[in-house]
Amino acid sequence: MRTPGVLRIATLVLVALLLLSCAGCWDRRELGTIDVATMIGVDRIVKDGKPLVLLSLLSLKTVVGGSMTGGGSVVMPPTLGYVTSAEGETVGDAARNVALRSPRVLYLGHVMVIVIGERMAREGIQDVIDYGDRSKDIRYRAEVVTCRGSALEALEAQPDYESTASTELSRMVRNDPLRLSKVVPADLFEVVYSLMTPGKDPAMPRLSLLVPPERGSSVRKGPPSGTITLDQQSQVGQRQGQAGAKENDFNPLLGVEEGQHPERKSFMVDGTAVYSGDKLAGWLNEDEGMGAMFITRQAHGGEIPFAFKSPEKNSSYVFRSTSTRVKPVISQDGITFQVMIKGRGALTEDKNAAINLTRESDIKAAEQLVDQEVARHCQEAVSKCQSLNADIFGFGDLIHKSDPAFWKQIRDRWRDYYPGVKIQVIARFTIENTGVTGEAIKNR
Repeated sequence: MRTPGVLRIATLVLVALLLLSCAGCWDRRELGTIDVATMIGVDRIVKDGKPLVLLSLLSLKTVVGGSMTGGGSVVMPPTLGYVTSAEGETVGDAARNVALRSPRVLYLGHVMVIVIGERMAREGIQDVIDYGDRSKDIRYRAEVVTCRGSALEALEAQPDYESTASTELSRMVRNDPLRLSKVVPADLFEVVYSLMTPGKDPAMPRLSLLVPPERGSSVRKGPPSGTITLDQQSQVGQRQGQAGAKENDFNPLLGVEEGQHPERKSFMVDGTAVYSGDKLAGWLNEDEGMGAMFITRQAHGGEIPFAFKSPEKNSSYVFRSTSTRVKPVISQDGITFQVMIKGRGALTEDKNAAINLTRESDIKAAEQLVDQEVARHCQEAVSKCQSLNADIFGFGDLIHKSDPAFWKQIRDRWRDYYPGVKIQVIARFTIENTGVTGEAIKNR
């Protein structure tokens, strides 16, 4: 019979063996030794007649120091980020070459946004997306956007509301489907899926740079007096004649002339970049973007102005939820896609009491006008994408799923078929409430 002492000794030996199998923090990376990038920008440049990739990184500037009770160090909150750029023959080569300018090890696990410059987008983004897909650190939920102009300028832009541009931009992109539904969002996984799926092309937000028109904007006014930003420190260093400063000036290679733009810029998401394959084909405006989001089931909230018995739009309808069903119909007359969109929402504006809310006929008429606006947005989106030969709706993929045999016949010629396909949009939106008031305010 085993004694309690023997069991106690056996337990201690077992615990000791288990402790030996614990690896601990063998691969830890101290914050003071890594370069934490939160946004990546990729541009195409030509230097000495040779095409190169320009990789730009927006990284957090961290401060390590101080003391804690019992010894050790304390990590201070991140301050304003800084931008570092490096060139290379490939994206991976450029990422490695960042080490020529930074003593820290590059870490991409916190990348929130990947910005693709317009020149790179028009030449093809397959290499950029392939690098992001193969990276062990970059997350699939990182947002992907296309910038009008250069990605380097986008990373150097100043945020209006958040502490870093990467945080502000990622929130703008992901909040759009809930608030506006005017810009088609895309993360790295969605772009990878679109490039790998026959019959589907990528679409992503378009980023534009601007000087804030408001005189009181913090971006336009600059930093408080007595402070020096990292950009200003960099300019001081250039004026002092740092070695290689002119050699590493990428602005001329990107087509940005000195004095062409004011020093401090911000950014806005103002459209959708549409791709044919992996090459940028064109842009969708906000109305066309809303139509594309309705068809692709990504519109979750937004406002639709419409004209009720008026030559100009005098009423607004806000939708809160939608559902979309797309059915391909193949006949001797060609290929037709039947799009059925249903939604519900509220009337939020009724200028000059144009709609008599006590009449069922007026409410029905307003709902029909909303339906017409939704159908128009969808038709315009499809027409624009057909002119660009960009199937961002995945119509070809739908045929593949519904009729594999027919898709096998037309797969290699889908881009010849796509511009001629027809679309029938049926929208059914209902007005569930009219706000907290009954009859609209009348000017007497």
